[in-house]
Amino acid sequence: MRLSLRLAGAFVLAVLVALMLAPGGTIDSENLIWDKAAHFIAFGLILWSLGVLFRRLPRTWAALLAIALGAGVEVVQGYVGRDPSWGDLLADVLGVATALLLWVVWRGFRPREAFQTASPPEHQSGPKATDLFTPSR
Repeated sequence: MRLSLRLAGAFVLAVLVALMLAPGGTIDSENLIWDKAAHFIAFGLILWSLGVLFRRLPRTWAALLAIALGAGVEVVQGYVGRDPSWGDLLADVLGVATALLLWVVWRGFRPREAFQTASPPEHQSGPKATDLFTPSR
């Protein structure tokens, strides 16, 4: 399952980056709010993807990496026929911050130990409870 989750994270990250760098037109004022909402959601998903792909990377570093990706995308968009925007970068930052906050809340209510199952030791020294009922030879 861990591999499929990582593949999903890689797929989401690749699709979102491709969509952000694809040539496109300008966005009219009627759809501006949806553009910002898309940036907000996309960068929350990017933070999730980075967290899944790089499990040992601290979430704050993943958040900074996601924000740097957003800034880089805005710079590159000027070269691929799209309009870079400070508003897009702000929506990116807010999406990352919200996803990071949700992760902190989730971690606070669901500590890592709650998901670990304790397996019984393979080899124990000393008598077992079942030995009490087994006739000795």
